[in-house]
Amino acid sequence: MKKILLSLLAFGFLSFSSADCTIEKSTPKNITEVTACNYGQCRATAKSTGNQCKHCVSNSGDSFCWQHK
Repeated sequence: MKKILLSLLAFGFLSFSSADCTIEKSTPKNITEVTACNYGQCRATAKSTGNQCKHCVSNSGDSFCWQHK
């Protein structure tokens, strides 16, 4: 009985792990499409990924958000 339960459990894990789990990467959108900021979007970029910060700046004339000042 134990062998049957263990084999069913192992088969379940193997069938689950072989399922097609693909994640599509979306292409980066234009900054104006991503956010609607009053004074513009922060211009800071991550060194590791190269992604741009998505926060809005607080005042006109600012280039960076509160987190990257």
